[in-house]
Amino acid sequence: MISLPLKEEYRHLCALKNGNQDSFKWIYTRYLQVIFLYCKKLIGVEALAEEATSEVFVTLWKKRSIIRTDQSVRAFLYRIAKFKAYDYLKKIATDKQLEEQFLLSHSVFSVSSGERLLIQKEQLEAISKLVDTLPPKRKTIFKMRYFEGKDNRTIAEQMQVSINTVKVHLVKARHHLKQQIALSDDTYLTALPIIALMMQ
Repeated sequence: MISLPLKEEYRHLCALKNGNQDSFKWIYTRYLQVIFLYCKKLIGVEALAEEATSEVFVTLWKKRSIIRTDQSVRAFLYRIAKFKAYDYLKKIATDKQLEEQFLLSHSVFSVSSGERLLIQKEQLEAISKLVDTLPPKRKTIFKMRYFEGKDNRTIAEQMQVSINTVKVHLVKARHHLKQQIALSDDTYLTALPIIALMMQ
């Protein structure tokens, strides 16, 4: 037997597919806060999380015709939010001012609450897991370059390969990591700005 809340959501989903604005407002009111918190967790910068949240619901309205009424609207909103957050994280990675906001919002020195420390710890764990997906030799070269700060010539000498080989490994590593972030769950997504900063 379907519960009353699910019946009500199903009714509003069906109405939304037909362009009913009242049903859109019902869904917006019901899920606004949870989607904002999800975006904030992924993006880290509150103002950008607010923008992303607004875009999620704009997209919901624009794509209302493809909504499946036999699936949870929450799951649909989370999928949209994930892609919006990914776009904003890429934006952070290329914008100096946003980068500073991001780093400030994730700094252990900027907040006294344990929540920020947890976010930072999760990101470090995500980065470690992400780098571990590289082939052994490529992972070693990547870590030497971006974790240890060694230049390509030093890496080439220590690994006993050519500088060009080092460059090829780094290019392939960057491509692989970006692919993993794009295709994976939210664990890797949170690591995007840090990975991007490493590779500047």
